[in-house]
Amino acid sequence: MARLRRLTGATAAAAGIALSRMAGLFRAALVTNVLGVGRVGDAFAAALRIPNVIQNLLGEGALTAAFVPAYSSSVDEDDEAAGELAGAVASFLLILTAALVAIGVLAARPITRVIAWGFEGQRFELTVTLVRIITIGTGILVLTSWCLGVLNSHRRFFLSYVAPVIWNAVQIGVLITVVAAGWADVDVAEALAWGLVGGAVAQLAVQLPAVLRANPAIRLRAPWRNDAARVVIRRFGPAVLGRGAMQISAFVDLALASFLAVGAASAMAAAQTLYILPLSIIGISVMAAELPEISRLQDSTEIARRVERRLLTGTYLVTGVVALYLAAATPIADSVFNLGGFRDVIAHDDVMLIGLTLATYSLGLPALVASRLLQNVCFGVGDTSTPARIALIRITISFAIGVLLMFPLDKVLIVDGALTGFGGGDQFFDRLPSGVRTDELLPARLGALALAFGAAIGAWVELALLRGVVLARWGRARLLTAQRTRHAVIPIASLAAGWAVARATEIAEPLLDLVVIGAVVGVTHLAFGLALRSQAVEPLTSAMRRRESSSETPERPSTP
Repeated sequence: MARLRRLTGATAAAAGIALSRMAGLFRAALVTNVLGVGRVGDAFAAALRIPNVIQNLLGEGALTAAFVPAYSSSVDEDDEAAGELAGAVASFLLILTAALVAIGVLAARPITRVIAWGFEGQRFELTVTLVRIITIGTGILVLTSWCLGVLNSHRRFFLSYVAPVIWNAVQIGVLITVVAAGWADVDVAEALAWGLVGGAVAQLAVQLPAVLRANPAIRLRAPWRNDAARVVIRRFGPAVLGRGAMQISAFVDLALASFLAVGAASAMAAAQTLYILPLSIIGISVMAAELPEISRLQDSTEIARRVERRLLTGTYLVTGVVALYLAAATPIADSVFNLGGFRDVIAHDDVMLIGLTLATYSLGLPALVASRLLQNVCFGVGDTSTPARIALIRITISFAIGVLLMFPLDKVLIVDGALTGFGGGDQFFDRLPSGVRTDELLPARLGALALAFGAAIGAWVELALLRGVVLARWGRARLLTAQRTRHAVIPIASLAAGWAVARATEIAEPLLDLVVIGAVVGVTHLAFGLALRSQAVEPLTSAMRRRESSSETPERPSTP
């Protein structure tokens, strides 16, 4: 415990996020393994995504961008005023989420019809039932995000980000219990949805006491009576779009995936679980630590210096993950969602679909991490509208590319690990017949890759536009150009080494295959980083030098 208390800033946030995301990955792997890539899996993935957007947008995304800068500045000067602001914002969230939860429960059927356009029959009815249950838990999770914002502003990062471990643990316990009891797929999905509600309650119960200890002055207050709260609420709308672009894009992808062959939605959800993992650990942890600090800084040169340093580190780390995802996407998917071979129930072609979707998504990861940091620069000075406008452009581009390519790629099948297509040129952009799309006995199809590719392209467009805004405002000509060649060579070398060993070894056991490829990619990435003297690995080399110098220093003779 003493060691955990010493964790500060991005390190503490990364530690908490890593633990919670690993728990989330284990939960997602169990869900995919038990519910499968099919009708029930699609329904649960859709039901989880629909209300989860409320939590992602109103909580972790917009709330962080609009509330944390104002609260961080206030708490350094006046705890009482900061407590009034936090209480007013909490009241606003309670009113807003209560209304949205009521709408979600009462209007689950039309909401599901609007969002999951292509779902029919039992898949649609199960989704409606699950949406009603999960929406209740989502409303509670929004309040946990308010707790996160308060704790982050007080530089208490570890607890705020490790708390979701409890949320995941409750669901894992429910899932293991009902599977051991021999429940059917539909019953398992409904029990898991109620487990999500219970987990949300437990997560809030863990965070709330720490919040009140951090600032005992927090009391619920009418948001319209607090000037600072009114400013936060005005920034809240644009922040929803600016910080929530990724969630909105994933939401749009789900709606489009409902028009694709059965299994597309659950395959995308599985791939997104792995895709978001490095973004959370690397991007969100740095964002969480930097936003309160940037909000406190007045010197634009110091802000730019901090951002450039974080950009170099984030780029180096995330490109190593991209190299691994591209080199070992299928072994990763097989090891995770077949639980390392412990429950080998997901078909190899479905595993391959998840892997290909993951690899395609990963092409946008470097841009996403960099965009998170550049958004911080805007949010730190109270500008939430510029990232919102850019995010709208990103979503539009992702949507256009996805719509253009999804039906052609849905005609490409995976059969025994090989790709094959059908249909004439006049049918290239036609949607598959309903009987074909809903037949769970037919092979997996590649329609989900189109949506993942659109998301990746949209991420790079967003980064280019944000960079232009930051350069125009602060005039830092070297932003995102320092050591650019080195940071391009390093992941290319890592990917080449990973591909080479993957083709040379052909290990039948997916978990062992992943370990071998991962080791080669990791060692290559580190070796090239050291050889090319990347600034991102300077902390490591400095630590190594200090350790060597301390070991070479002779011990002083003890005094008799």
